[in-house]
Amino acid sequence: MPTSTLKSRKEALSRVAMFQSLGESDLEALAGVARQITAERGELIVSQGSAGESLYIVAKGQIRVYLSDETGKEIILGLEGPGAIFGEIAVLDGQPRSASVAAMGRTELLVIEGREFRELLEVHTGLSLGVIAALAGMLRKLTDATQGLALQSAYRRLVAQLYERAVEEDGQTVIPERLTHQLLADMIGCSREMVSRIMSDLAKGGYLRTEGKRWIIERKLPADY
Repeated sequence: MPTSTLKSRKEALSRVAMFQSLGESDLEALAGVARQITAERGELIVSQGSAGESLYIVAKGQIRVYLSDETGKEIILGLEGPGAIFGEIAVLDGQPRSASVAAMGRTELLVIEGREFRELLEVHTGLSLGVIAALAGMLRKLTDATQGLALQSAYRRLVAQLYERAVEEDGQTVIPERLTHQLLADMIGCSREMVSRIMSDLAKGGYLRTEGKRWIIERKLPADY
């Protein structure tokens, strides 16, 4: 394997929270069994309910993680970028995939076969501890999300999602990705019409404005709607 390719894979792997505590040799061992693939916009990478034989790391691009039912209704669990990992749960417990994942745009991924990953876990203590810590963090996040769906209004869930995706740029609070109202609705578990009404009211109230393909939060969003 060319040194440059191994180096780029190590860099991509080092951005994954699960692997950030690994030493150089452990990271190199992991990079050595990874291979790179590319998914195009809208391409289904893994399917809910399918066998889980590999795990994936996002090197470049963005993915959509979602659940769907037999009617085609979807709820989005998250939009993830470089450093995101998925497929590891099915690889570890041998059960079918718990969610579907699709590419939001052209996305570069690293793929690690489940058998090779499990073999590395057996001999690399640091990797095993990193996986345990990451899975515990996922459980906490899932608990928070479940509590939000059960106890918070659609408005509060929407505000939480907007702030979660916001960044500070030149003294402004900016949401750099212009998410569609349908996408936001799928992320917080409500109707598109509800999201459109809330976003329109926030804009009319001077709380939110659009600028090109991004949103600017002009002032703190109200606690209730």
